[in-house]
Amino acid sequence: MSEIYKNIVAPFLDTQDSETWHNHARNALALAESNPLTLRLVELFAQGHRRFTDQRLNIVLGGVEFDNPVMVGAGWTKTGKAVEALYRLGFSGVEVGSVLDYPQPGNEKPRQFMVGPGVCINALGFNTPGVEAVAQNLERYRESGIPIGISLGKNKDIPNVAAPEMHAVIIKRLYDHAAYFVINVSSPNTPGLRALQDKGPLTDIVQAINDAMDAIGNRKPLFVKIAPDLTNDAVNDVIRVVVDNGLTGIIATNTTNNPDIKARYGERWRNQPGGLSGDDIDYRRMSTEKVTHIYKETDGAVEIIGVGGVKNWQTALEKIRAGAKVVQVVTAIRGEGPRVAGKINRGLVGYMESEGVKNVRELVGSAH
Repeated sequence: MSEIYKNIVAPFLDTQDSETWHNHARNALALAESNPLTLRLVELFAQGHRRFTDQRLNIVLGGVEFDNPVMVGAGWTKTGKAVEALYRLGFSGVEVGSVLDYPQPGNEKPRQFMVGPGVCINALGFNTPGVEAVAQNLERYRESGIPIGISLGKNKDIPNVAAPEMHAVIIKRLYDHAAYFVINVSSPNTPGLRALQDKGPLTDIVQAINDAMDAIGNRKPLFVKIAPDLTNDAVNDVIRVVVDNGLTGIIATNTTNNPDIKARYGERWRNQPGGLSGDDIDYRRMSTEKVTHIYKETDGAVEIIGVGGVKNWQTALEKIRAGAKVVQVVTAIRGEGPRVAGKINRGLVGYMESEGVKNVRELVGSAH
């Protein structure tokens, strides 16, 4: 089945409009949730039988329990739909968003391109139905037990100085739906957004979020998502904000806007707006290097979610051994197909059996 997808289905999809077919896939999964039978068929299609589980894959991140270390990353479902269907595909949780205060159409289309096998450039620009619509969509999963992360963003017409207030508004509305929250100030598709990764603006956002959570009750785990293009000095500033303000950790990394990497897929892409993700060796290396740097700088005290080029158990293991407790997959769902989570988890179990590893926790940071 996987070979049929990679050799026939994926090449066909690469000739079609990427965003349109992504929306078709998300809507089909959401529709499948309307009936237990169709949801079971989703599980059978992806897993061949029941959803794959193994206690050796259980991991705790920021106090949140995941039954395996492979999640869906932010961007796959910006609307909060299809969460349970994605779980049935074998993922341990789903990160929704990025979610903004009010609806935003995003950049002009076309704005998402498959530039190579499993490699995507997207310039979506925080397209979102807004926080109210996302909250309504997430209501159906309130009692599901599925860990749901919520990535927070800001509308592009909101000045950076107002970003703390905007993030607090979303926290208050979605607090009951989230297992954890993420500050996404690293998307390359909103002008000026990455300036909020700087120590001062980021601290203001963090404090506003913490104040909002304190007013509601307990603080939920909070992460900051960084760009792979940051210097290590800039990453150290983020680490300092995380440590000083008692955050849970860092997600490393978002997409890259490196023009030389884009140009590898044709000179026409060099100056194409948007970030590149997926099965590119240099992009994967950049993101893994950030995971490594954070782990070493903090002696593993800051929890890390690794994202960037994860497509199979080997690339997932690379991130985990570098220091990530959990890895996220986005582009590889398209490049590798709907069985990607199950294949990664089975591969990790096979590796642990061959190496005498009792639990995936033992692998976290083991490269160091």
